Amino acid sequence: MRILKVGLVYFVLVFGAGFALAFVRIPLIVPRFGIRTAELMEAPVMLAVIVRPPRRLTLQHPALSRRGRLAARFN
Repeated sequence: MRILKVGLVYFVLVFGAGFALAFVRIPLIVPRFGIRTAELMEAPVMLAVIVRPPRRLTLQHPALSRRGRLAARFN
């Protein structure tokens, strides 16, 4: 059950970040640079949002077992 909660928090963080970045990308960046360039400018930010939270979430929940941390791809 703990893994499910942590996974849900991760989903909300990544989905929320993508949603928030779309509000910046679509009205401000797309008209100046085009769709493809705007997506490529957003990609590094999304990569950071995808990579950073799992590590932090597993460290904040020490009650997760070793198997739980491995499920989150960290030893």
